[in-house]
Amino acid sequence: MGVVLYSRLYLCTQDGPSVIVTADVTRFTGRISSSNVVSELVYTLSNMLVFYNDRIIDRARNAKENSVLRLQSKLCYRLKVTLTTLEYSEVFIEISARRLFGQTGKWLVIALIQVFKAAGRLFILRHSTSDIITSPPIASLNRRALGKQRKGAGAEVSPANDDANLMQSQHSITFQLKRSGRIIRKVEGAPPIQYRDFKLHVENTEAAKTQIPRELLTAEYLYISKPLIHLAAMSLFGHRSWKQYMVALSMDLYSIHLYRQRRHLMSKQQKLELSRRCINLMYFLVRSPFYENYTQSRLERLLDLLARTVPLAKMVAGPLKDNIPQWQSTYFYLWST
Repeated sequence: MGVVLYSRLYLCTQDGPSVIVTADVTRFTGRISSSNVVSELVYTLSNMLVFYNDRIIDRARNAKENSVLRLQSKLCYRLKVTLTTLEYSEVFIEISARRLFGQTGKWLVIALIQVFKAAGRLFILRHSTSDIITSPPIASLNRRALGKQRKGAGAEVSPANDDANLMQSQHSITFQLKRSGRIIRKVEGAPPIQYRDFKLHVENTEAAKTQIPRELLTAEYLYISKPLIHLAAMSLFGHRSWKQYMVALSMDLYSIHLYRQRRHLMSKQQKLELSRRCINLMYFLVRSPFYENYTQSRLERLLDLLARTVPLAKMVAGPLKDNIPQWQSTYFYLWST
């Protein structure tokens, strides 16, 4: 029965991604001790369902923008899938480990997860044409863009451009060197004389651009190793020490600084990921010990003010004030980004 359901889901997804509706499952905020585990399990399963649904769509549509992903080795792609799965289920695993094995077991599981993630990211960085490693390594598909793309697929194209694109797509035959990752066009892949430009096609040029230059490798190595160094600092100085906090913040800032110095060498996707990392620096406002010393009191005063002055806001501000400390201790880890 499970095979039948999966096959039906595959066919339905392959025929039209708009049929599959992405549901945003809100995390439960109950006060029962087990509610945190249950809500995180539901949230993890929903993300996993969307992720593997995306993989079905990705395999079925053969979109042009995923040509870079298809050029990567199967091992790197499978490793990316594994790391993305681990990214979605990481918090649930940590919470479960704490309930089953206590604090010691929790930190042991966290250390093992971070070692595996760092090793996997380093392997992908060295053995694929992947750009700056994103978080998660495989992003969710933009379903709205897919819908527009499917609607625009039937639009009329001028005959001259259509014939030229058809001839180029038929002769787009390349291969990738294993050691350097460079994209090379085969001799038989050359288009007819009237269409030759003596350059790689657009998608292959973009694939070559996504390779991280040597000047940027140091910054990426530093960012990948940050979780391990931060965990080591926490074991030395303590969870609420300013030293471990400053170590993580300094590594993030220095890595971003190295990238910005060589911004002209970065591709568009690399610049987008760098912007995301800059925004993620805001998380340091809600991480220990900064949160306990500065953010917590100000946030509680703001919620109290809203509860007193805004009608019906007390119904929302009260539960938020009670649950924010639990969320802060559960989700805002320095190694999660």
